[in-house]
Amino acid sequence: MAQYSYKNYSSPFFYRQRIWQINILWTANPKVLHNLEKLFFFAYNNYKDRSETLTNENVLTIRQGGRMKRETEIDIAAAGAVGSKYDEACKRLFQNREIIAPVLKEVVPEYKNFTVEEVTRYIDADSIKDVPVGDIPARVEQLLTEMESVSDKLIRYDTHFKAVNPMLSNENLCIQLHIDLEVQNSYRPSNPSYPIVKRGIYYAAREISYQLGTLTGKTNYGDIEKVYSIWICNEEIPVKLQNTVTMYSIKKQDTIGRSDEPEEDYNLMNVIIIRRGTETDVPIFDYLSGVFQCDKSKISKYVNIQENEAVLKGVEDMSGLGQSIMRDAMKQGMQQGMQQGMKQGMQQGVEKGILQSIQNIMKNLGMTVEQAMEALEIPQNEQEKYLEQMKN
Repeated sequence: MAQYSYKNYSSPFFYRQRIWQINILWTANPKVLHNLEKLFFFAYNNYKDRSETLTNENVLTIRQGGRMKRETEIDIAAAGAVGSKYDEACKRLFQNREIIAPVLKEVVPEYKNFTVEEVTRYIDADSIKDVPVGDIPARVEQLLTEMESVSDKLIRYDTHFKAVNPMLSNENLCIQLHIDLEVQNSYRPSNPSYPIVKRGIYYAAREISYQLGTLTGKTNYGDIEKVYSIWICNEEIPVKLQNTVTMYSIKKQDTIGRSDEPEEDYNLMNVIIIRRGTETDVPIFDYLSGVFQCDKSKISKYVNIQENEAVLKGVEDMSGLGQSIMRDAMKQGMQQGMQQGMKQGMQQGVEKGILQSIQNIMKNLGMTVEQAMEALEIPQNEQEKYLEQMKN
């Protein structure tokens, strides 16, 4: 049996998944269920700030045939509220300059050749509030996170701020970048369904429009500054797109003749999509893994947070809320697994559930595909089938 590290099992983001290991409980080997339950119990009971202990007795028991015999009553409305609080805690954490800076350094070209400390200082000091004297400003003020006009729809940004553009600024001139940073749980939103990149383009366009305000005969379009809309996507990402970053920007293409307009005059709107996946050493994904797993030691590899009380509190808030989210995820995963098995047939439900479980174990526990299949006790003669499906 492979040896696994439990250090990431207590991540609140680990429980954020809606369909993962538990979605096969209704049709899988009872021994597999027991192993997966143990992962839940170990993770939950090792929370630093836990207020109670999770056991088989107060969560669930399973009887033969895969039917639930008894479970702790869970208030779904309350669980939803806790999930919302987790989302809010996440957004608050991403309003700290120290947390934002490593993301900008890794994905925004203007900051590629600067240190994280330098990038931290480039985030506009005028956007900071409640700053103790002598400290590096820590909290990014949400500069009008809501934008609305008479004819336009209200939009709400997660984190909206300005930062100095070091490529165009000098001692006599300060040019800003306008940045919108969004944490998106689902890469494939539903009801309605739409591509994330289109929403990012819309947000960026609204930001450009907002810079000019009401248009008049004296509107100076030369005042428009560059915009970045950055989207961190966490869930429902196709395997082939996991651990990828894509930037969409305006490029010049001469069709007849050749022009020489400066790029800064037309490349003003950029959308960056960050698609997370399984554990990797690639800095941007390793760093974000630390943030969402509330792993202070991993975060500290990229930025010094030890003396920033706001950041430390934000990490602790996210970690504490993970306990209730885990219970909600368990219940929803089991209910969805049962429905899936009934609708699609027992065998199809098992295979789809196992495939999803393999992917989520790899992503959240940092295991290889072979280790994930071993944890699920998938027979050797069936492993090749799942390896092929993972490639598609």
